[in-house]
Amino acid sequence: MTIYNFYLFNKDGCCVSYKEWKREKEAEFRLMYGMLLSLRSFSSKLSTKSGQQQVKSYETNQYKMNYLETPSGLKMVLNTDPLASGISELMRMIFQLYVDIVVKNPLIDPSNVISSEIFEKRLSELVEKHHSF
Repeated sequence: MTIYNFYLFNKDGCCVSYKEWKREKEAEFRLMYGMLLSLRSFSSKLSTKSGQQQVKSYETNQYKMNYLETPSGLKMVLNTDPLASGISELMRMIFQLYVDIVVKNPLIDPSNVISSEIFEKRLSELVEKHHSF
């Protein structure tokens, strides 16, 4: 099991944070964001219930794309091995880290690329100590 990479998009679709572990950068930010929008649209069209549908993951035999969208429009993607476990909780912890370090800091504009070394360091620590890393 392993965790490959992490994307954080603001509500406007700009990638404000990207981190990779154990994986070479192959996908582009716009491609990933476009796929997220397509998956959300696709799931809403297939749903038998009205209202916006929430995609939680997308899985192939090689990887699992774990997805979390917040009410404020923040979109988080954590790509992992399909057998990785506890990822939903990890993503909630990453979101809390984002709120504590980025959103609550008046010197950081959350709509811009995150340039906080503290956020990068704590994100790495959080992911690397996770049992699926």
